[in-house]
Amino acid sequence: MTGSARPSGAAEVFEQAAPSYDRTGVSFFGPFGAELVRRAAIRPGERVLDVGCGRGAVLFPAAHATGPTGHVTGIDLAPAMVALTAEDVTRAGLTHVDVRVDDAQQPDFPPRSFDAVLAGLVVFLLPQPQQALRAYAQLLRSSGRLVISTFGAQDPAFVAATDALAAHLPTDQARPARPAGPFADEQAITATMDGAGLTVTSIVAHRIESRFDDVDHWVRWMWSHGGRALLQHLPADRLPTATADAAQALDAARDAGGGLSLTTEIRITVAVPADRTGDLPPPSHV
Repeated sequence: MTGSARPSGAAEVFEQAAPSYDRTGVSFFGPFGAELVRRAAIRPGERVLDVGCGRGAVLFPAAHATGPTGHVTGIDLAPAMVALTAEDVTRAGLTHVDVRVDDAQQPDFPPRSFDAVLAGLVVFLLPQPQQALRAYAQLLRSSGRLVISTFGAQDPAFVAATDALAAHLPTDQARPARPAGPFADEQAITATMDGAGLTVTSIVAHRIESRFDDVDHWVRWMWSHGGRALLQHLPADRLPTATADAAQALDAARDAGGGLSLTTEIRITVAVPADRTGDLPPPSHV
């Protein structure tokens, strides 16, 4: 896809969300991205690819880890995400970082171009995730590693609130899917990686607490990321009632100050190409 092309489907959702993505004052993508980079153990001077870079939750910690002797490339299919993140990179003076429009399903780079390929909360959105993982494996150098994050347990109040919204969708609109399939649990992740020619070296769980001023703040946050795929399909005349039902579901997450507190878990998986595993120890699971 060229920079002048328009994204479609899921990419269009993120294209529309780009101006406010990770910019609503909620601690979510940033802490998850920083932890993914920490688990990737990136060293100064390494070359890193961040697929589905968004507004830089993984990109900027990775750039700090490589230092100016390394290089980080971020790709995203949403041109607005790329343009805004590129502006942030320029403002930060990160001359060893570039951001470009490219498809996380099949990144356009020569084989063995990178020491690490990172994918924060993106692979499960792709139409053929195992094929994408296989493509990432081909991009890794001999000592390279792939590090991805996927969702684990979500806060019951969040699940109840999104279910409350979804109950107001037109009958021809799909309901939000629960984690399932290739990334449903550690066994599924390991099998998915095996099928892509990758060997898992570790899977760890990481949880964060996100705080919201009130329900309106939570709704603004939902509009700022993939949650808008649900909200934008709610008919305008049903939105007030749907929001009220979501607010009732979120009562369980209210704190003493009247705000909301939601806990989200992700799994961070580190894997290496199977033909380069040698005598690696068994994978660790935390």
